[in-house]
Amino acid sequence: MKNYIIRYGIYGASVSIALGILNWLLLAKPFGPGPSQAVGYISIAVSLLCIPLGIKYFRDKLNKGKVSIGNALKIGTGITLVSSVIMGLYGILFFAIEGDKFNEWQAKWMTEAHIEQARQQSEQMVAAVGSPVFQGLVMFAMVFIMGMIINLISSLILKK
Repeated sequence: MKNYIIRYGIYGASVSIALGILNWLLLAKPFGPGPSQAVGYISIAVSLLCIPLGIKYFRDKLNKGKVSIGNALKIGTGITLVSSVIMGLYGILFFAIEGDKFNEWQAKWMTEAHIEQARQQSEQMVAAVGSPVFQGLVMFAMVFIMGMIINLISSLILKK
């Protein structure tokens, strides 16, 4: 994989991780899951702005001001994969370290009806759903899907 793809993927994941840690430490506990989730999705979207920056870098610095949609999609997919893998690993690490605190925090903001509903749902689900690996896979999938949407839009806008 090209250095610039890895570099922009790492930049994106680093921004998302930094904003995620700040969210967890400063916003999540006083404001609850709703605002924290919104900030989390926004931080992922902001971090994935590294996709158009990586495509633009390739177009302007490495390819004489031109990039086809196909090349832009390949570059964006590479950046998305790098970010998604790193974010998936971060998700595993976060839930391995903070999983119990996260579950307690989430339960603190739930009503009795929500707690009962969650209990019933968890009885139906496999135990693996609450595992750090599953949570990491969810994080990977979420970042990858959002990244591919941004990739498609960026490729269409930046083509020349």
